[in-house]
Amino acid sequence: MKKLFILMLGLVAGTASFATTTANENPVAAITLTADNKVKLVIAPEDAKATIALQDREGHLLYTSSVDLRQGVKQKFNINELSVGTYQIAVKVGEQSTIKTFVIQERPAETFVMLES
Repeated sequence: MKKLFILMLGLVAGTASFATTTANENPVAAITLTADNKVKLVIAPEDAKATIALQDREGHLLYTSSVDLRQGVKQKFNINELSVGTYQIAVKVGEQSTIKTFVIQERPAETFVMLES
């Protein structure tokens, strides 16, 4: 299998956190969170097809797609519209798969102090 791109997860003070579960040691895809709270998916080119699926904690399928990998894949998912909860994005190529779990949380209320004159 061709060497895959691996991207680093940037530090984001945002509303989502990730937990990683990978079916093997060589992930078939890099799945990261961008600074604008989107999930970014990158799959290196290879002569194969991939299945991409996004589901919630209860297993409800929110998105699915079959893609040709001859030119690779770079795709962003806007997660700002999703409700608070736990989600999984899975990429399967042949018998190999990469699964990332992410949690959307409410941002706690901010407090500040102002001095009055």
